[in-house]
Amino acid sequence: MTIEQDTSQQEGRRRIDAIYWAGVFIWAGLVFGADSLGFLPQIGGASAWSWVFAGAGLCALLGNIYRAASPDWPNPTTWDYIWAAILLIIGLGGVFNVDVGFPVILIVIGVALLANMLLRRD
Repeated sequence: MTIEQDTSQQEGRRRIDAIYWAGVFIWAGLVFGADSLGFLPQIGGASAWSWVFAGAGLCALLGNIYRAASPDWPNPTTWDYIWAAILLIIGLGGVFNVDVGFPVILIVIGVALLANMLLRRD
């Protein structure tokens, strides 16, 4: 890989990160605004934070899928998928009132690390 390609990928990753964080902050503002006005749906034991985490995880997952399908953006790493899964598990654990979030997070990280090691082509 040349220096120009590496610099281009770093710039692409910075742009993707900026778009992601802007979306997460807008989503969080909408969720907390809806919560303060009483419009936030009360499903299970979901709090405003559950909705924020679920939205952040969904944004991350959709962004990863888009990046994997687009030739113009750098491909997502294994850790991009892990963070999306962790955020979704935390958020949906509150929505579905399930207390198995932490063990599932550990399992997801372990499986991702194992898959990364087994699929490495070094």
